[in-house]
Order: sequence, then structure tokens, then C-alpha cells
Amino acid sequence: MGKIMSKALTALVATCFMFVTLQGHTFEATGDSFPANFQMTSWTSTTISSSLTAEGVVGEGYGKVYLSYDFMSNSADRNKGNFTGNLRSINQDGDMVAATLQGIWKREGKLVKMYTLDGFSNGDMIYAEGLIDLIAGTLSFTAFPIE
Repeated sequence: MGKIMSKALTALVATCFMFVTLQGHTFEATGDSFPANFQMTSWTSTTISSSLTAEGVVGEGYGKVYLSYDFMSNSADRNKGNFTGNLRSINQDGDMVAATLQGIWKREGKLVKMYTLDGFSNGDMIYAEGLIDLIAGTLSFTAFPIE
């Protein structure tokens, strides 16, 4: 099986696991991972969506990372839904990477849980589980590279 086909199949399997999680089954990501922590820099809301930006320094060669997210609700109580976003990073060597971010979220009190599948311009793909603390203004992810 080709490398591209293998990565696509892995991403599809990860997506299926995310949807199974929503159905009440337990899914736990395992394997190599790395932390990615950010500080929220802005938050805006409309009657139908919320947007945020954040920045932080991430290992694994990404360096300074800037995030933007658009959250849409798909429930009457507006406590869960889906999101899209973008990432730009630049490391000490001046290498810049862009990424598209997409996934699902659920708010529980002051915390927002996120499950995201991200595709990078350098070919990397990552599944990440994150937590936004709306009071502290922090985003903390555990990122799992998809091989």
C-alpha cells in the first residue's frame, strides 16, 4: 500500500474512532505524542459562532505557532459542535508550515474539550485531543502524529 494511501486510511480510522466516542463508547489515543500548549490572544462571538486565536511555542520542530479557530454549534443548548481552523508556525531556521484544523468540541462548564484532525503543508498529519480553559485563557493539547 502506498504511503499516501496508508496515511489516508489512518486518518479515516481516526475519524471513525472520534464518531464512535460521540456514541458513548470509549476511545483512547495511544502511542507517540507531544504536548502543545497555547495562550488565547482573542475571543469573539456572534449569535451563531465563536472565534478564537492563540499562540505558543511547540516542540517537534514547529517553533512559534499561531492558531485560529471558528466554532459552530450543532445543539440547541450551544454546548457542542464542530470547528475549522488554521495554523501557521515558524521555527528558528525560518521554516514555515501551514495547517488546516478541523474537528469537534464539547463545552463542560468553563472547559471546552476538542478532538481534531489536522493536515500540514509539510505532509504531517496529527490527531490531537485538547482542552480550552475559558477562564485561564489556555489551550492544552496532546498531539499524536499519524504515520
